[in-house]
Amino acid sequence: MIPNTAVDFLRDHPLLRGIPDDELRNVIDAIKLVSLEDGQRLLMEASTSKDCFIIWQGKVQVTSVNLVGKALLLAELGPGELVGEIGLIRNLQRSASVTAIGQVRALRLDRPSFEYLANLSPLFYESVLVNIRIRMIHSMLRKATIWSVIPDAELRGLAEITMIKKVMKGEEIIAEGAVIDQFLMISSGSIELRGRKRRKIVLREGDFYGETELLTDTVSSHTLIAVEDSEILIMGKLEFLTILDYYAPVRQQLIKVLNIRTPHLMEKVTIAFGEEFIVEDNESLPKAKDKWMDQLLWLGGGFLVLSLLALFLHSQWWKIAALIVGGVVGPVAFVAFVRSQQLVGFRQMRVGLVFVSTAIVAIPLAWYLERIWLFEVKANSFDFSQLYVPLSVALIEETAKLLICVILVRTRKIQFLMDAVVFGAAAGMGFAAVESIIYGWVHLDEASSLGMLAVLWMRALLSPFGHGTWTAIATVGIWYASSMHKNSNLGNGKPWTRWRHAMEMFLAAVVMHALWNYRFESGLIKAGAMTLVGFMGLYLLFSLLRRGRREEFHVLNMLNPTTHEAILHDDQVKTMTQELYCEGCGSMSPQGTRYCARCSQALRIK
Repeated sequence: MIPNTAVDFLRDHPLLRGIPDDELRNVIDAIKLVSLEDGQRLLMEASTSKDCFIIWQGKVQVTSVNLVGKALLLAELGPGELVGEIGLIRNLQRSASVTAIGQVRALRLDRPSFEYLANLSPLFYESVLVNIRIRMIHSMLRKATIWSVIPDAELRGLAEITMIKKVMKGEEIIAEGAVIDQFLMISSGSIELRGRKRRKIVLREGDFYGETELLTDTVSSHTLIAVEDSEILIMGKLEFLTILDYYAPVRQQLIKVLNIRTPHLMEKVTIAFGEEFIVEDNESLPKAKDKWMDQLLWLGGGFLVLSLLALFLHSQWWKIAALIVGGVVGPVAFVAFVRSQQLVGFRQMRVGLVFVSTAIVAIPLAWYLERIWLFEVKANSFDFSQLYVPLSVALIEETAKLLICVILVRTRKIQFLMDAVVFGAAAGMGFAAVESIIYGWVHLDEASSLGMLAVLWMRALLSPFGHGTWTAIATVGIWYASSMHKNSNLGNGKPWTRWRHAMEMFLAAVVMHALWNYRFESGLIKAGAMTLVGFMGLYLLFSLLRRGRREEFHVLNMLNPTTHEAILHDDQVKTMTQELYCEGCGSMSPQGTRYCARCSQALRIK
C-alpha cells in the first residue's frame, strides 16, 4: 500500500491527468513503493524488462556503456520522471542502468499495469512514445561517440531533429553516384559499402557515412546495402554543417576522418579546418606497454637453461635447441620492445610474418648477391679490412631486407611512421636471427659447446645495435618517399624533400652497417667504432620512436576528443584494460579509444 501523498502525486502527474479516478485507483492498487539508498541500482543495463518506475522523491542518474566499455551519463532525472519504459514498449532488455543519488523513493508499475494505463489513456501512451523516441535517439547519439564532446542538453536538441529509419536486409540505402544531403549513423545492424575497384567495407553500430560527400560537395562513391535488418539515424545536411561550424572538436574529428578515408579530396573541403590539436611535449603521451619484458625473460631464461644443458650433457639435440632459441632471443625481444612503443599497432601474427618472411627471402638473396657482386668468393675469404667489402655487404644486405618492407609500406594500411619503424625492426631482426643461427652452426660440431654459445650470447647482447635498428631506420626512409607520408601529420614536404630524407635514412643505415663490419687494425679502435655506431643507431631509432608516438597520439586525440562523464557511482562498470581490435583494418588501438586512427571505423568490445 502506497502512502496517500504518493497517491496525490500520481493524480497530479501530467501524464495521468484526465484518467477517471476509479480507473486510476485500479492502477494505484497494483503499484508498489520502492526505496533506495545512495548508490543502489533501480535498473541494471541488459537485464530483462519486467516493469518501469515513476520517480517520486529524490534523483537518479541514467547511465549506459558505450561500444568500448566506457560509462556514459545519459540523464539525471528527478520527481515525476518515468524510467524503464523503453524496454517495456520495445520488449527489449534494459538499455541503461538507473542509480540512486542519495535517498530515492520510486513507484513501480509492472507490465500489466503499464499496458492498462496505455490502453486507458491515449495521451499517456502518445506522450510516452514521444519521450521514448527522444531518449532512444539521444542514447544512440551518445554511444555514437562522434558527438561525445557536445554538451548533453544540446545533444538532446539534436536528438529531436534526428530521424530513425529501419532498413531491411538487402535494401539499397544509397546508390553510387547519388547526390547526398544527409548524414547517416548506424545504430544497429550492418551496412555494406560497395564501390567500383574498391574493397568492400562493412559499417556497424557507431560507424557513419556521408561526411565526405557533405564536406566536399561530391556524389556518393559507394552503394550502401543492408547486410541484415538494420537501424540508421539520419541527420539533415544543414543541421550537420551547423554542428561542425559551432563545435570545433567535432569539425576537426570529421576532417581527420576525411583525411584518412579520402585524402585526395582534402582540397575540396568547403569548411574552414580551424586549429588542430597539438601535443606539446612527451609528458602527456601514454606510457608504453612493457609486455616485451615477459618475452625477454621467458626466452632469456630458456636460453640460459638450454645453454647449461648443452654444456653439461653434451647432447647434439640440446645444442640444436640452444642454437635455435639463442638465435631468436635477442631479435624477438627487440621487436617486442619496439612494438610495445606503438599506440596503433598490428597483431603479433602480422609482425611475426614480416620477421619470418624477411628471413626466408633476404638471407638467400643476400648470400647469392654477395657471391656474384664480390667476384664469387667464399664468405670466409672476404677481406673486411678493405672498405669496399663491408660497404658492398651492407648495401646488399640492407637492400635485401627492405624488399618485404617496400611491399608493406606502399599499402594504405601502413599509415604511420611507427608502422615503418616496427616492420623495419621486424624485417631486420628476422635477418639477424637466421644469421646468428648460421654463425652458431659453424661451431656446432666443436668438442665443447662454448664456442657456439659464446657466439650466440654475444650476438644476442649486441642485437639491439645491429640489423633491427638499421633496417628500421632505412624503412622509415621508404615511408618518407612513399605516397602515404603525404597524408601524415609530420609534414607535407615537397617530393624532392621526401626523397632526400629517404636517401639520408638509407645511407645512414648502410654506413652504420659497413662501419660495424669494418675490420680496424686495432681491437680498441674496433670496439670504439662499434660503440659509436651502436649508440648512433639507437639515438636515431629512439628519435624516430618519440616522433612516431607523438604522431599517433596526435591522430588518436583528433579522432577521440577527451570527455569527462560526471557519474557519481560507476564502480559497477568494469575497467577495460585490453587493446581494441579494429574489424576494418586489423589494427590494435589503446583501451578507451572509440575510433580507429588507421581507418576511422568505430571500435567495439567483442
